Amino acid sequence: MDNASDSLVFPDLPTYLFAPTLGGVLSLLVQIVLPLLAALLMKSSWSTATKGIILLAASSLKAFLEAWIAANDANTAFDLRGAVINALVVWGIAVGIHFGFLKNTSVQRAAISSGVKDGR
Repeated sequence: MDNASDSLVFPDLPTYLFAPTLGGVLSLLVQIVLPLLAALLMKSSWSTATKGIILLAASSLKAFLEAWIAANDANTAFDLRGAVINALVVWGIAVGIHFGFLKNTSVQRAAISSGVKDGR
């Protein structure tokens, strides 16, 4: 009898499978604090769409840097498609953390209030 898991193919992206390497641990740590780092660039009066765009930019930066470092280390061509997919996955996780898990917590309020000021 064939094992059903033998036919599964997982993408080779650091956010799908945790690889206990220095790069994997650093990627996980950056992923966890990414919404807080992005919150430093947000104003509290901005709409959720604008905050989402800031998160998308931060997620894209993280994903493209990881893809570039991986390509450089493996001496291979840069994988644009993989980087874009990874950016969308990272963005989805960051949005979930920022607008779900951290919503209206003291940590999120402190990050937003210590970042860009509203000017009011």
